[in-house]
Amino acid sequence: MAGSRNKENRWYGRAGAWSLRTRTAAACEGSSSSNCPRKRKARLQVEFLEIDGAHGEGGGSIVRTALALSALTGQAVRIANVRGGLQRPGVNPVDLALLRIFSHCTGAVSRGELGDSEILFEPRAALRPYRGNLDIGKVARVSPSGSATLIAQTLVVPLSQAGRLSGFRLRGGTHVPYAPTHEYLEMVTLSALAEVGVGAWSSLAYAGYTSGGAGEMEMEVEPSALCGFDFSAPGELLDAKAVVVTSELPEHVRSRGVERLEALARRDGLELGVRVLRPQSGAPGAAVTVTARMERGFGGGQSLGQRGKPMEEVVDEAYAGFIEFLNSGCGVDAHLADQLVLPAALCREHASFTTSRVTPTLATVVWVVRQFIPVRLTLLGRENERGEIRVEP
Repeated sequence: MAGSRNKENRWYGRAGAWSLRTRTAAACEGSSSSNCPRKRKARLQVEFLEIDGAHGEGGGSIVRTALALSALTGQAVRIANVRGGLQRPGVNPVDLALLRIFSHCTGAVSRGELGDSEILFEPRAALRPYRGNLDIGKVARVSPSGSATLIAQTLVVPLSQAGRLSGFRLRGGTHVPYAPTHEYLEMVTLSALAEVGVGAWSSLAYAGYTSGGAGEMEMEVEPSALCGFDFSAPGELLDAKAVVVTSELPEHVRSRGVERLEALARRDGLELGVRVLRPQSGAPGAAVTVTARMERGFGGGQSLGQRGKPMEEVVDEAYAGFIEFLNSGCGVDAHLADQLVLPAALCREHASFTTSRVTPTLATVVWVVRQFIPVRLTLLGRENERGEIRVEP
């Protein structure tokens, strides 16, 4: 992959925009004063990479990917039309929380508040580890607060490149729509990232459902060296697991979920390890996650309970996602695919994987990565069909 690293070990995919800043810092070396004329001039001449937040799916993946890459590369970014492709555009609680965390870790000058249509983010220092506690609801001053798992998922790869151990606690949704369940994050996303060199661990302290009450999760991310990977041909199924999560619900709800999972596995001739979790929560809730570990790949399905929805239906939805992946002959499922684009682009080695379905999110993440990094990144496949990602060094 074309590019170079400076003495701070930061990857510069679009070095031109920051070459002035690098020279100025050298010229003012030894002076801690922010009044250094060359430093003032550098700040005035910072070039912002312009990202259209309405491009492609026009959702949160643009914000999350752009902030992560800006923090990693040092390239200042302006995101216009934030979430412009959605019915409710503008900065949401997850965006705002990530903006705060990445600003803290890079000493960035940033601009963006809840509901804004634009985000400005200008890193001033190399990415540092994150250590602390963040309550999404308090940052955004809203309830429900937003997905803690979505934030954690976004932070893992950047913080793995921060040089030292990160350890933090997030308070927010752990089992909410349009986000991975904590079990999916742990068993699929983090397991897959471990195969590409990332060391990260998460634990659930308190479950947060849509029905009310924030959850709480802890995470550690160790400094890691990304490596190339090949999840193109998954090989044989090594392990299939399911987790039934319920809080503040009768025992028979859990039992029906387990019985349904066991019946489906028997029907399909599969050995499925089923585990039950009963985390504390401020409100009733349920979730089911079913995962597969292949010889060279990971995937699964998940579903959330809601009032009036039978537990059997929750199980059926999660199991259907698992079976879709298993029968696809691909290395990763449709949701994991967009999480592997960034480590594939950053590893500076050959990386490839096949996915059961090309989603608008995947195509959009590929587009954002290309704006920051001059990498030979290829997406093969049409939307909602089987696809493949290839990265050549």
